[in-house]
Amino acid sequence: MKRPNADPWGEDWYAPDELDINRKRLPRFFDLLPWVVPGLVMGLVGGIGIGRPALWSDELATWGMATTPWAGMFKILQYVDLIIGPYYVVAHAWSDLDGASDAAIRVPSLLAMIGAAALVGALGTRLGGRRVGLLAGLLFAVLPGSSRYAQEARVYALVTLFAVLSTFALVSAVKKPHFARYCGYALAVVLLGVLHPIALLLLAAHGWVVFAQYRRQVAAWLSAALLGSLPALPLLYLGNRQKAQVSWIPTPDGQTLLDFPKELAGVTAAGVLLLALGLFSLPLRRRAAFYTAWAILPLLGLFAAGQFTPLFLARYLLFTLPAWALLAAAAVGRVRLVWGLLAVGAVATFGIPQQMAIREPDGHGEAGHDVAAIITDNSHDGDAIVYGMADAGGNWVGRDTITHYVPAAQRPKDVLATKPSRADGNLAAEECQDVAKCLGTPPRVWVIRLGYLPDPLTALDGAKEPVLRERYQVEQVWRPRGFTVALATMTKPAG
Repeated sequence: MKRPNADPWGEDWYAPDELDINRKRLPRFFDLLPWVVPGLVMGLVGGIGIGRPALWSDELATWGMATTPWAGMFKILQYVDLIIGPYYVVAHAWSDLDGASDAAIRVPSLLAMIGAAALVGALGTRLGGRRVGLLAGLLFAVLPGSSRYAQEARVYALVTLFAVLSTFALVSAVKKPHFARYCGYALAVVLLGVLHPIALLLLAAHGWVVFAQYRRQVAAWLSAALLGSLPALPLLYLGNRQKAQVSWIPTPDGQTLLDFPKELAGVTAAGVLLLALGLFSLPLRRRAAFYTAWAILPLLGLFAAGQFTPLFLARYLLFTLPAWALLAAAAVGRVRLVWGLLAVGAVATFGIPQQMAIREPDGHGEAGHDVAAIITDNSHDGDAIVYGMADAGGNWVGRDTITHYVPAAQRPKDVLATKPSRADGNLAAEECQDVAKCLGTPPRVWVIRLGYLPDPLTALDGAKEPVLRERYQVEQVWRPRGFTVALATMTKPAG
């Protein structure tokens, strides 16, 4: 049975919306529910413990860029990370206003995810009714993957926001074509592509739906999409010249696809449940077309591109998570609201252990707080510190961790640094080449390495390993998550 004022999307079913109860009495209230409630839930879930986990390598890169003078930041971008340079501009501007504490620097991501959750609810309402919108927004808000990146000082939450916004703008444009609506769509695409050009894979999904269902609007969509994509092209071109920095990304394979639900949703059980519910919405044809194309085509596109160039990381596809939430909501939206809310509760319950884990001090993968505590509690006057600059994970990470978390008065002397990090266009600090001379004869030397190392001096870059092995003996080793920290004491004076 079709509803009296049938939507032009051509639904072939209609389940009475329980949110229509008392519609005549409180229409505005019920119209607001599908986007206000998910936004509030996302704000609550995402805000809990936002400053507790230590910044990990990528977030330290954001912190470093945000606290570097503007001219210095732009100089660095000539050599590294240009493709996400616009995000660094946002982070820098925000830190100028609100500071660069761990919590403060993550706030833009939290705000973006709140907006994304609200827009998921609005988009679900536009395409499937208020019940679908409410359930979609709630599903998105309670996923560990959503709150994890709401607490990540990186670009992915903002990209997710503009992916939902651009899709919402396109839905509005195809339902009621107007020049202004397509201009709004083009602007959303501009912001999406400038923040992360890989996210323009979303246009493949948009184009598929427009070509399949709205052929009279192909020219309008194509014009808006092309104009919206243009600002990202220089970033793609120039960023391609810096692709060595992503050369570590492995080629995706079948296992990558099997792991994808967990990587995206944040926990295997929630990801599988979301995927299973999404499959039930596929028979809805036109109603599910946007969701399905949005969820699948960027994944397949990036997987294919990853066979030829190092590009495939699950977090690059975070902007597809709203589509899976919408697909799942379209499925559970066909039953009574209470059953739909139970499905949301099940997803939330499956995610509780992971929600707790990502809020631990080492919840983002690196225990920077623990490293700082080890140094602060055990360092003595006259101690020196040496960093593993060639360790996989970033030659700035160890030094940034100490700089960010250890008060200046309690830091061991950085005896090898000749120039600080992010000076003269260099992301990492410059170090003295004559290690033996610059090290001097401190009675104790701290060694900070990335990763788990049975021997903290193994493959320590340059002449550091032989000099330290000749003069010092490792006295104690700590292995907080993501690091190996060692304290070496002098056994043989220099000379």
